[in-house]
Amino acid sequence: MRAGLTAAQLEDHRLAYHVYASYHAAAQHGEAALLLDEHYRCHPQIADVVNGYCYGGQLQILTDVRRQVPPVDPAGAADPAPVLGWVDVPYGESAAGSGGRSWRNQAEADQVRRTVDELLARLPEDATVGVVTPFRAQKEALSRVWAGDDRVRVGTVHAFQGGQRDVMVLSPVATDNTPPKTTHWVASQVNLWNVAVTRAKSQLITVGSHRFWQGQAGLPALLATRSTVLRAGVSPDHDIDADPTLGPGVREELADRLQEYLGTRGITDLERAAVVGGHTVDVLFTVDGENTAVLIDTGPATGQDPARHLRLIHARGDLLIGLPSGGRGAKPAPVTRTVRLPAWRLPAGPALLDPLFT
Repeated sequence: MRAGLTAAQLEDHRLAYHVYASYHAAAQHGEAALLLDEHYRCHPQIADVVNGYCYGGQLQILTDVRRQVPPVDPAGAADPAPVLGWVDVPYGESAAGSGGRSWRNQAEADQVRRTVDELLARLPEDATVGVVTPFRAQKEALSRVWAGDDRVRVGTVHAFQGGQRDVMVLSPVATDNTPPKTTHWVASQVNLWNVAVTRAKSQLITVGSHRFWQGQAGLPALLATRSTVLRAGVSPDHDIDADPTLGPGVREELADRLQEYLGTRGITDLERAAVVGGHTVDVLFTVDGENTAVLIDTGPATGQDPARHLRLIHARGDLLIGLPSGGRGAKPAPVTRTVRLPAWRLPAGPALLDPLFT
């Protein structure tokens, strides 16, 4: 080494370029990293895919879905169209790219073409679509298809770093005949999948073998499980936007108490864990044709600034006003009111609950 540094010294200081990025070197010598945990880009269902897996549930998802393009089913069959969709290509095979470098999947590429064209026909004219893949050979096979169309951008994951599109179409390429080493590499690239998923603002559609990826590990398997298989009518059952700091049993008990209290007031048009604009609220109920959304506030997480926690829960409540909701218990109607209910009030009974619901 010209500078007199040994390999061990480079490793200790995170300066070995083939292993570490400049971020690692800076983090090694700087103060603790600051997580930018307020998220406003993706639909809550999209952000939730990476929130638990990559961030330990620390993201505060505050996306206003009213500012987003409504999801569409490229086949025009699903109504409403899913935010997370999967177009199954069970018959595809991967093949090496030109010169034996990288990988492509022709059947998958053909389906991506059809899917994007169908999306463009159904989306608003100013909506944007991105096509992302982990393999350069697949990107090269697709990049010429929409040349000159500013609505569509095709690239590898790295090309989309820092970018965003209304709808993203993901082509993972790997399938049954892909070498296990290659499949393992793709499935284990957490940052790659994180970026690919979170470039989508309102909808993410994956095109590939659903069975194959559902059988893999990590983030791609989670995405396959949470995605609705288009044209097949498969709708996974999962919770979104859940509170990561509180066990489900405790929150259920608190919601039980609230439902019991509302019952004493004659309120029966009610649903639990209702999804409003992609955000989960603890209780949604209807009185005189108007819907009220209740957010049970269990307080800040350990180490979280109480003032910031209060600001975020109020911001989340503000997002719900005017959004359509109801239908599984509460009456179908826009949310006209949100109530932040401190958890400590529930055991106290009507004396402390009445002022919030009158």
